Amino acid sequence: MSEESKLLMQQFMEAFQNGAGDVNRRNIMLHAVDVFSKKGYSGAKIKDIASSAGFSQGYVYSYYKSKDELFVKIAEIALDGAAQSVIWASRLQGSPLERITWLTEAYLSTDSVALQHWRFNLLLSAAADGVPEEAKLLAQQKKSDPIANLVPLLQEGQTLGEIVEGNPVSLAIAYFSLIQGLGLTRSAMGSDGGLFPSVEMALRLLKRQT
Repeated sequence: MSEESKLLMQQFMEAFQNGAGDVNRRNIMLHAVDVFSKKGYSGAKIKDIASSAGFSQGYVYSYYKSKDELFVKIAEIALDGAAQSVIWASRLQGSPLERITWLTEAYLSTDSVALQHWRFNLLLSAAADGVPEEAKLLAQQKKSDPIANLVPLLQEGQTLGEIVEGNPVSLAIAYFSLIQGLGLTRSAMGSDGGLFPSVEMALRLLKRQT
């Protein structure tokens, strides 16, 4: 993995840590994503999250007064993180394709907190009817931010002949759809990824063939 990708992964984690707060809050959130993903929003209970994290139910309530509050906080961090990650990548020194490659490596690494973002974002869209209204509003407001942030990088790459021709918004949508799907698969596979598609294979969608 490139040093640039490692830097992006570090930025992902720092943003999560800053948004979540102390280590116990972070542990609660990470275990909550796992429980929500397995049981759905309606089926998940605070006691399930507490048990998964190794805390008492009362201890979790000392941090979050309700399941709704916890879910909304995770939604805020996940949605902001997805958008901000593209901005961080765009600021790196390199060609547009190199920066997108580094971003993709960071997204799909088994050690990346981004994998939890993809799991939660899928849950947020798949269970929209059952989740808190505040979380749905956040998703509606922020869902297009990663796409909008990627478009200038794609346009720059098209100008330089690195990125395939086509509507850059459509390309951005296709990219994030593919990456989220791969991220979810990577999360399920863990480190047992001998047959997992390479970043180069994933980026054939965008790379202009010479």
